[in-house]
Amino acid sequence: MMKSLEAPEEEVVGDHRENDKLKEIIVKIVREEIEVMVREAKEEIKEIVRTELFPMLRSAVRESISRELEEVAYQPQRAVAKEEAEESDDEPTITIEAGGDQRLGLYLYGIADAKALTGLAGSWGRAPHAQTELGQIGIEENAVYTIPYKELSAIVHDCPLEPYNSEDEEVVKGWVKTHQHVLDVAEEKFGTVIPFGFDRIIKAEDRASAKEVLNKWMSEEFDNLKKMMEKIRGKKEYGVQIFYIPSVMSEKIAEESEEIMRIKEEIKSKSPGAAYMYKQKLEIAIKKEMESRMVFYFKDFYNRIKRHVEEIKVEKTKKMDEMEKQMIMNLSCLVANDAYKELGAELEEMDKEEGFSVRFTGPWPAYSFVS
Repeated sequence: MMKSLEAPEEEVVGDHRENDKLKEIIVKIVREEIEVMVREAKEEIKEIVRTELFPMLRSAVRESISRELEEVAYQPQRAVAKEEAEESDDEPTITIEAGGDQRLGLYLYGIADAKALTGLAGSWGRAPHAQTELGQIGIEENAVYTIPYKELSAIVHDCPLEPYNSEDEEVVKGWVKTHQHVLDVAEEKFGTVIPFGFDRIIKAEDRASAKEVLNKWMSEEFDNLKKMMEKIRGKKEYGVQIFYIPSVMSEKIAEESEEIMRIKEEIKSKSPGAAYMYKQKLEIAIKKEMESRMVFYFKDFYNRIKRHVEEIKVEKTKKMDEMEKQMIMNLSCLVANDAYKELGAELEEMDKEEGFSVRFTGPWPAYSFVS
């Protein structure tokens, strides 16, 4: 009787041992998955901190205005006078004028190269540094004119001291489009114009009028303004945005990656419980491979674009409303007037690559390259 009872007990012990081994395997797999998840989480947190918490103010403002003008045109940069005054001590400061009209300031569109008109002074009978009238083309149909200083001319209109604010988005879009139009007209007349962002208002300071404040600032910044002028002469700004389609790229990775194919084969031989774990592992492997490839493509596209431009600024990528498309690259490019066709041809080749699409906008004033 004793012998017949011992056999089942050995089987039970064996079952326990087998269960213990299975538990150990499961615990090991779970632990490995948790470690992978923790590593992934750390990388995601780093990326969020890098891209979300520390974006430059100018990129954020530029992105906001780009969204507002999406249906009309790409607007590379919009600066608000109050924010920019807080950024830089070199800008004209804001106080109340002692004497004169204290309710008016100067809305500054940009700084033009006055030499373009100086060269024609003989035929026009114009003094070398005379004020130039551009007509009532400004925001709210204000008369736009220039305030000359040596070889430069500030493009302005008289305005109230308060910034141009409105709750109506269409009104704001209209103001920004008018701002852009004034710069376009100025470029046709003067050739080269240093553009300033929307709503840059110069105000009186101490006993100096707004015009005197502007002249003082142009005097102090004359050398820097001349360098900016030479930097952008004969060039325009273009926007380049490159997108990829995650579903297409995932399929491509699944077909080409040996590691992904190996994991897929392993899943076929696993039990439902283990297969679930391996599917999670597969998703992580695909994600890592996707990130690796996007880094490769970014470097490749960047180097190909760089050959055709004078200067590049990498802007913050935007989150897309369309889930099937993600932005990999957002660039502002300073391009010589005789090189934009070559850049366009290069971008067409990139657009043909499987899983990618390219958006090429411009030309625009060189907002991104004069700060």
